[in-house]
Amino acid sequence: EARSGKGGARAPFSGATVIMISGDRSQVGKSSICLGLLGSILDAKKAKPAEIGYIKPATQCEKPTLISKFCRTRGIASVPIGPIVYFSGYTRSFLEGKQLSSKAALDKVYDAVCKLARGKKFVIVDGVGYPAVGSICGTSNAQMAARLNIPVLLVGKKGVGDAVDSTNLNVAFFEKYGVRVLGSIFNKLPNEGYYSLDKIKVSLESYFRQYDPSHQLYGFIPEIQELVGANKEPTKPSSEERAPGSNPVKVKASDDVRMNRDESSIADALIKMFAKCVNVDSLLKDAASAVAPMEEKADQTNAEAQRKAEYNAESYSLEEILSRDEVEAEAICQGGPGG
Repeated sequence: EARSGKGGARAPFSGATVIMISGDRSQVGKSSICLGLLGSILDAKKAKPAEIGYIKPATQCEKPTLISKFCRTRGIASVPIGPIVYFSGYTRSFLEGKQLSSKAALDKVYDAVCKLARGKKFVIVDGVGYPAVGSICGTSNAQMAARLNIPVLLVGKKGVGDAVDSTNLNVAFFEKYGVRVLGSIFNKLPNEGYYSLDKIKVSLESYFRQYDPSHQLYGFIPEIQELVGANKEPTKPSSEERAPGSNPVKVKASDDVRMNRDESSIADALIKMFAKCVNVDSLLKDAASAVAPMEEKADQTNAEAQRKAEYNAESYSLEEILSRDEVEAEAICQGGPGG
């Protein structure tokens, strides 16, 4: 049942199951996991395309991606470029009080997800970078998840020690804001060698069984042959891509760009492997019944957001927020590399 309010109350998403997918670093495969989950829901006939939604509420890159094309092709309602875009100069402009406050930006994310969730059974929220990306502006993945009051699925890396250490670090960051982390999917695992899927699966299952049994391991996905080499030139969220004076993105993820034949084959292979390696039923069940953030944690999150909002309002007296063009023009004049 959808309920409203803070601290222990579920967000009013019209009964939709809403979950955030976050990763321990960029390029770990968050969007691929989102695509695999969306495709598996469709193939298992758990929902029709019109009953599913996808949103990337904050982004550093506006180019079309495989998942944005997949949603367009399959008729899934999507918001691939959400309310927050970390364009060149954004963070400095925010610190100068010339962008929306943290609270106002988070409210925009909340409104966007509420709008998308109407009439939906499932909504997938795609995180940006690693969990703390955007924390300088008070709009990190954890802060967005806390505002939305939704659980999180982590996408982990290959390895054993590093994989566990990174998971614990990221879980701690989400828990700081009272966000429930359901568990992990470990992605892009080698089929052979010392860190092969079969070997690290045993080690990771052993660790979490002994030391953190509440953290669910929903699946271990190997490297997919169709994807090897498909991302030799990944979308760059870096300052190089967004540098002042660089050519603006002409075709954006929000445009009606659909998959070609090769991309459809890649998506099909990804979905097939996801359904084979991930316990989708368990994941969706846990997401639907996730306990909302603890009241104390949620109150702390709201208080922090309010303090940041008040700081922005009290420290600067501006008649209007600076536009993106104005901020980027100023960055060009200062010779900054972006970011």
